[in-house]
Amino acid sequence: MRIFICFCFILALESLSAYDPHSNLTRENKLPKELENIGFSDVTGKTLKLDIPFKDESGKEVLFSDYLTQGKPVLLSPVYFKCPTLCNYHLNGVFKSLKDMDWTLGKEYQYIAVSIDPKENESISFPKKGAYLKDYGRDGAGTGLHLLTGSQESIDALTKQLDFRYAWDADAKQYIHASGVYVLTPAGRVSRIFQGIQLEPRDLKFAFLEASSGKIGSFVDKFALFCFQFDPRKNKYTIYAYRMMQFGGAVTLLLLGAFLYINWRKITNNNRQGVT
Repeated sequence: MRIFICFCFILALESLSAYDPHSNLTRENKLPKELENIGFSDVTGKTLKLDIPFKDESGKEVLFSDYLTQGKPVLLSPVYFKCPTLCNYHLNGVFKSLKDMDWTLGKEYQYIAVSIDPKENESISFPKKGAYLKDYGRDGAGTGLHLLTGSQESIDALTKQLDFRYAWDADAKQYIHASGVYVLTPAGRVSRIFQGIQLEPRDLKFAFLEASSGKIGSFVDKFALFCFQFDPRKNKYTIYAYRMMQFGGAVTLLLLGAFLYINWRKITNNNRQGVT
């Protein structure tokens, strides 16, 4: 009996030593082959050539650059409107952030979603725009929301400049792509890139402030941006320690100056009273 128990114990030890809980992670810890060339590249600072023809929600021929003439920063999403999964989550996430901002679409900034599917047209983008405007629920927002469709040539002209990489999956009959937004200056320069579905309203607001070179926003907004800096590793704005030290030093100098001035006035007044 003892021999049998020992034999079972040895077998158990061998099975435990043979099992590697990380084997599934270490054996093939790679992206699937079809995802290797999908995603974003950092094109921050690049000025785009945006005289690219598209169609708006009414079917009217427009140039992307037409929307830059208003002098407002632009939020840009490469999506496609009949996407069954990711694009809907992305667009819903963007609009949730826009609704949580105290700035209004069309007044301080514009939002453009461009379809990467050349088969889509205004029959899809028109009702889509109406649904999102109804959900957004603010007057005048229609002048700032643009859902564009276009030919493969136009789509390529835009996505290649952005180095936005996607592919058609013939088996699933849908596009494989990443989720994210670009913030453009009124001159067509890529100011910021945010990847993912959920966007912080504060981060978007800071990005619009930067893209507009401080031409929009209140003094408080601009001061807040002074204290924050974009961290690409965290994909968000974080407190900039050096700026906080600068601000703290300036406040200290002001307080010290005020203290010295008040004391100098007291001493001067006392001396004058002593002379008389």
